[in-house]
Order: sequence, then C-alpha cells, then structure tokens
Amino acid sequence: MMNLSRAVVRSFATSSARRSTVAKDQIEKGYFEVRKVQEHFQKKDGKPVFLKGSAVDNVLYRITMALALVGIGGMGKLFWDLSVPKKEE
Repeated sequence: MMNLSRAVVRSFATSSARRSTVAKDQIEKGYFEVRKVQEHFQKKDGKPVFLKGSAVDNVLYRITMALALVGIGGMGKLFWDLSVPKKEE
C-alpha cells in the first residue's frame, strides 16, 4: 500500500516537469483536435453551450421544449378534469 501511494505522489510531483520538456512533435494530434473543439464551445457568442454544437442541437432543443409544453398542458387538463365536477344532465 505504501508503494502505491509513493507512486501516485511521484506521478503528480513530476508531471509538470515532464510536461514542460515535451516537444511539440511528441504531443499527439488528438490533443490539438480536442483544443479546437474546446475553443469552439468556449466562444463568447451569447449562445448556451447546449446549442453550440450544430443545427441538430437546435432542433432537438425545440422538440424537447414542445414535448415539455404538451406534457404540462396535459397535466393542466388532467387537474382541471379531476377538480371540476361533471354536470349531470
């Protein structure tokens, strides 16, 4: 158990030194792709993050809102039907 904790502490203690000596050609290309996506989602354009992906995000958001409103309307109708007594003719 003690060796494991030493290994964990050593990995945290030496990672910054290793990171500063890594050349650009040693960094995997996936890192730069991730950075590009992060920059896209962190742009300050006034949109919430869940709408920054593509047009599909906007469509899914609008469908979700429409279904939520339909559900709320259905609950309102149910509460109305249960709370207002039926008139007997």
